[in-house]
Amino acid sequence: MKLLKSIIFSAFAFLALQASAAPDMLADRHVQKGNTCAACHTENPPAQAVPTSQCQKCHGDYEALKQKTSSLKPNPHYTHMGDQPCEECHKGHSTPVNMCATCHKIKLNVK
Repeated sequence: MKLLKSIIFSAFAFLALQASAAPDMLADRHVQKGNTCAACHTENPPAQAVPTSQCQKCHGDYEALKQKTSSLKPNPHYTHMGDQPCEECHKGHSTPVNMCATCHKIKLNVK
C-alpha cells in the first residue's frame, strides 16, 4: 500500500511539474514583464491583433529581429517569404504558429 501511495504521489508531482512547465501565451509573458494591455493594443477594449508596427516599438525593426535570431538555423526572421507581419506566427492569446512548417519540414520553437 505504501508503494502504491508513493507511485500515485509521484505521478501527481510529475503532472504538476509538466503543467507548470507549459509555455505561457505571449500576452502572459508580456504581463509578467510588467506590461499592460495598452502597451500593445491601441484600441480599448482590445479587440484586434496587435499590428507589427506596435511590436517593432519594443522589439526593433525587421533587420534588428534578423540579427537577434541569427543564431537560429534556419533564421525565422530571414526567409524567402520576406518580412511577414508578426501576428502570422506570434499569437498574443493563443498558441503560436510555425508558418514555415506549412510548406517545409522545419521545427521552430515559436514563442
